[in-house]
Amino acid sequence: MVKNVFGGKNAKKGARSSTSGGGRNKLRVAEEEGEEYAIVTKMVGNGCNVHCADGVARLCIIRGKFQGKGKSMNMISAGSWVLVGIRDWESVKEKSIPKCDLLEVYSHVDKERLKSTPGNVNWDILTANDVTNLDKINGVQPTEENIHFATRSEEDYLKTMELAMKAPNETIGLASTFSDNSIVDRVYVDDI
Repeated sequence: MVKNVFGGKNAKKGARSSTSGGGRNKLRVAEEEGEEYAIVTKMVGNGCNVHCADGVARLCIIRGKFQGKGKSMNMISAGSWVLVGIRDWESVKEKSIPKCDLLEVYSHVDKERLKSTPGNVNWDILTANDVTNLDKINGVQPTEENIHFATRSEEDYLKTMELAMKAPNETIGLASTFSDNSIVDRVYVDDI
């Protein structure tokens, strides 16, 4: 390809003006009044539902800074920790949830750095409202179902072990326990 030696503004030489590569090194913390730490519980439309450190559930509006080119370093999903700005100037109707604006998105590394920063923030609220504990937030008690598929010989073995645990000093008649000779393997010469 021929080198362009005449005219132009050296557009091919200039880099794209974005913040790609490396990310940021400085950790942004809540410094002003009205800034709260929160955890994302659900993604909805142009925003997300968050549970703030003060115990209030809010609708977080995702600003344009975190969309488009700025989205690559600020991926938001359920369970992400964020810094939100509370809208003090906005009046809240009775049956609607209050709104807030997204200020910062924290990565997994930033979570540990946030916990080590001095301050009077109760991090237990954010860790308790993690996506793995969403049933706890909604008031649903998880049910534990122990389902085990067993063969007939395994069931017979388990019955024998239960009888042995109930009466350890007594001898157990295996012939009376098993209805058929399922434990005894039959060997046929033709199969060998």
